[in-house]
Amino acid sequence: MTQAAYRVHRLIQDLNRDQRVAKAFATDPEALFDEYGLEANERAHLREGTPKALMELGVHPNLQMKFFKLKTGLAKAGAGGLKGPLDAYLRDLERP
Repeated sequence: MTQAAYRVHRLIQDLNRDQRVAKAFATDPEALFDEYGLEANERAHLREGTPKALMELGVHPNLQMKFFKLKTGLAKAGAGGLKGPLDAYLRDLERP
């Protein structure tokens, strides 16, 4: 696994495990990208968020699906409407 793929994998795994990371992604993904040391091309692929873009980064298919689900849910919520979908997503993270 390349360093780029590792950084992206780590971010996506943390999005699915850590409420702080999920909230940060929903509110300001650029600050989160800085925190994970992502390069410009990695950021662009994650902003696009399509399976093809994630595949180009070397993201495992299971993580592609998890990222796409999160990104799609947040996008459907629209501006100012993240609270409901984000809360539901975070509740799912808390389930055993």
